[in-house]
Order: sequence, then structure tokens, then C-alpha cells
Amino acid sequence: MVEDPFRTIEWKGDHIRLLDQTRLPSEELYLEIRTVDQICDAIRRLVVRGAPAIGVAAAMGVALGMLDADAHDQEAFRSRFQEVCDQIAATRPTAVNLFWAVERMKGVVARLADRDLREAQRRLV
Repeated sequence: MVEDPFRTIEWKGDHIRLLDQTRLPSEELYLEIRTVDQICDAIRRLVVRGAPAIGVAAAMGVALGMLDADAHDQEAFRSRFQEVCDQIAATRPTAVNLFWAVERMKGVVARLADRDLREAQRRLV
């Protein structure tokens, strides 16, 4: 299988690598997204375009936002999770794929309600 060298969005372990589609076709610029604020800005500014890609960016944004969440405090973890989901959902109120992705991530956390929070973090990623 040949690897596609042109990836518009990619999970890099602790950040998201995102092709800035506002620069195309004259420039190929990749952004390193390290915070929820940055992914929200990218979604709002249409750095990421296309319904499926926006959904992927939203899901990756949730995972990114939860990487540093307190995995020892159930209440703090759930509060942070809701905050991240709400922040991402507010970026594009009519983006169906964005909401679908956020809801899927909520389902991941709900299914793991009785498990170790570190497992929830791993599953979100």
C-alpha cells in the first residue's frame, strides 16, 4: 500500500498537523495545532474545509483537549470534557459532521463511565 503524502489532517501523538486550506493553491502550509483554542480557530477560519474533514478536526480537537485533563478526579475530568465539547461545538453551529463527531466522542466517555479515566483519554485518541 502506498502512503498518501498529501494529508490534510493528521494526529501526531500530542498535536494535530493540519493543512491550512486558506493558503491553497499558491502555498502548502501546515499548522501544528496544540490547543483546543487553536483547533477552534482553525475550524472557524475555514483552515479546515469540507464536512468530513471538519468532523475529523472536531474529534481530534476533543482528544487533544483531554490529553492533559486530570485523570484522577472524575468531576474535574467530566467538567473539562463538557467544556471542550461545548467550545468545539460553538465553532460552526450548523456543521452536521462536527456535531456528529462531538456526539461520538461523548459516547466514548459515556461507555467508559465506570473505568479508569486514563482509559477514557486513550480511547478518545
